[in-house]
Amino acid sequence: MGCEFCDSALANAVGTLIVDYVVKPVGRQLDYVRHFHENVEKLVEKKGELGRARTRLQHETGVAERQLLHIEDDVGDLQRKAVEILSNVETLEMEIQQNKRCLNWCPNWSWRYQLSKQAMKKTLDISKLLEKINKFGQPGRVGYRAPSTLPTIEFLCSKEFVVSEASKIAFHQIIEALQDDNISMIGLWGMGGVGKTTLAREVGNQAEKLNLFNKVVITTVSQNPNFEVIQDQIAQFIDFDMKNERGRRSVQDLWLRLKKEQRILIILDDIWTNINLKEKIGIPTGEDHKGCKVLLTTRRQQVCLAMDCQKVVHLGCLDGDEAWNLFATKASLNGSADDAIRKVATKIIRKCQGLPIAIVSLGSALKGKSCHEWKTAYRRLKGRRLTEIEDVNEENAYLCLEASFDYLKGMETKTCFLLCSLYPEDYEIYVEDLKKRACQNA
Repeated sequence: MGCEFCDSALANAVGTLIVDYVVKPVGRQLDYVRHFHENVEKLVEKKGELGRARTRLQHETGVAERQLLHIEDDVGDLQRKAVEILSNVETLEMEIQQNKRCLNWCPNWSWRYQLSKQAMKKTLDISKLLEKINKFGQPGRVGYRAPSTLPTIEFLCSKEFVVSEASKIAFHQIIEALQDDNISMIGLWGMGGVGKTTLAREVGNQAEKLNLFNKVVITTVSQNPNFEVIQDQIAQFIDFDMKNERGRRSVQDLWLRLKKEQRILIILDDIWTNINLKEKIGIPTGEDHKGCKVLLTTRRQQVCLAMDCQKVVHLGCLDGDEAWNLFATKASLNGSADDAIRKVATKIIRKCQGLPIAIVSLGSALKGKSCHEWKTAYRRLKGRRLTEIEDVNEENAYLCLEASFDYLKGMETKTCFLLCSLYPEDYEIYVEDLKKRACQNA
């Protein structure tokens, strides 16, 4: 009885082994032959998915690079792997096409088996790669911001900071206010083109060098502020991402993050109206955070008063000698310059009324021009009037800029300059985008 039981058990075991090691593998091999067309169709479908996923990953990588992010090493490896697999699939597709007629009319079971098996394997490889790519193919996942790539005020600071008596006085007033524990909000106001932005950046640069702050942040507000963009620019300086897995972070999140900065200066450039910094942007000041100070620039003194600036600083224009020296430098008027040109230059400088932006633009435009061209420029400048400018005291600045535009070389250069006006105020314009618009305009 015992022997019969053992014989039965042995027979069952042998039968199972035969099924597992002979029947099932043979069945799988036959499946490759039976499902040849289905396996090829799945491969083509997966190839398309991989191509689209690779394109999305390339787009995200481009966005990250424009934001000065370091690209994760895995992303490059995935891109190379995708290219390699896509190339292999194309080779396999060509081989299938070459054998397709024979496989349809005179089936070569060996070839069908081999090609179907390869198609199935490539499909599985693509599926695994797609899982990895989809992990990175999401906004903000392909790159990271290294400490060395965080923007600094020194990087943004103008290399041509015009030192004048007015700017020196304003600079020292602002630095003193930054050192005063009782002052958290400072307003710098002056005409458009007088150099407020340049001075503010120079203040930020020097404030860091003097170790007044651990972080200095600068962002442009403009006439029609986009508060999300402003928040993103501030967040970038403090290595904080306004986006998370649930969407966009709140104003409160940025407010709390800024409170963690022990000593921080936030420069808000080009403010046109009163803004509630806590509610609209998320900036803690005064009693909310003693270590956070704000320096704002504006064309209007009343904006400084409306925003309760404890210190209001006015930036005036260049005096006569300063204006001449700056203009002479930009126009290359050395000691050997024609007396007739110097006489016209004096009239043009007077028309600029000490505004650095007008002096620089006109001086650069007239550099190397003949005496006749200098006189023509002054006649144009003298004979023009602008009647629809909000700030009447800035009329001459607009006139000077218009005159400098007339001296741009070639219609292509002028068209390129005018195309820039199609973008929103303070928009970051990429050369590639400008080229596309220029081609469309042509």
